[in-house]
Amino acid sequence: MKNHPLVSIIVPTFNQAQYLPACVDHCLFQTYQNLEIIIVDGGSTDTTKEYLVGLKNKITSQKMEPVSHLAKNGEIIRRSVHVYPQDRKIKIITFEKDIGATRTYNEGLRKATGKYCTYVVGDDLPHPYMIAEMVAALEAEKADFIYSDMNLVDDNGCIVRQMRLPDYNFKKCFADWFHLGVSKLYRTELHEKVGLMDEKYTGANDYDHYLRFAMAGFRFHHLSRILYSVRWHGPARKTGQHTQGRYEILIEESKQCAKRARSYLQGKQLSKEQTP
Repeated sequence: MKNHPLVSIIVPTFNQAQYLPACVDHCLFQTYQNLEIIIVDGGSTDTTKEYLVGLKNKITSQKMEPVSHLAKNGEIIRRSVHVYPQDRKIKIITFEKDIGATRTYNEGLRKATGKYCTYVVGDDLPHPYMIAEMVAALEAEKADFIYSDMNLVDDNGCIVRQMRLPDYNFKKCFADWFHLGVSKLYRTELHEKVGLMDEKYTGANDYDHYLRFAMAGFRFHHLSRILYSVRWHGPARKTGQHTQGRYEILIEESKQCAKRARSYLQGKQLSKEQTP
């Protein structure tokens, strides 16, 4: 672990009690060991708080007794083992009232102490090698921000479609539309230079945030691997960003970001043309 930099995973959640335990388990069971997991409940009114109250005790106390070996006398020997890894750092932050999605993300990002950080929404599923592969890619590519391909899965875990993203290009990924997705890892120090998410954005908060990273000159790299599953709750269950009102806000804010990206590109082009 001394040779592996600390990674902070923020888990923002709001009324996702049905899905949160699986999300947290997928974070805890990452193959990468040196992890700080920061769960932020943005004011849930379901059973999320009850789950979070018992989480640390569950991690330290839950055990099973799988078969260890067959003794010479024919007796089956079982050994007690912890279910969960015991070397994860866990922080839990809860709010009594709804503080909004963007502030929920920021409350976690503000507490991140890892060299690298990411957020995993409370109903999504990071795949076991996600962090390990992304840390390796960040360091091998000398990049500041890594993003990967994803699966879209339904409530039963069945794959609805695969989301293959383009290799990084500012125009493709920001000016045409937002094509980075949500499977990502980046250097936490970027916050010191650009700041956290802009809380004026309630839908396209990541689009705005990462656009600011890109305009500040940070290096992006696409890792062409499926490392994450985004939860899709079906056409009849429009929740979160996909309720009608919030989806309209998401689209409008995304249009604003795309226009800013195009203006930035035009400015860069004009600057080149004017250079003797």
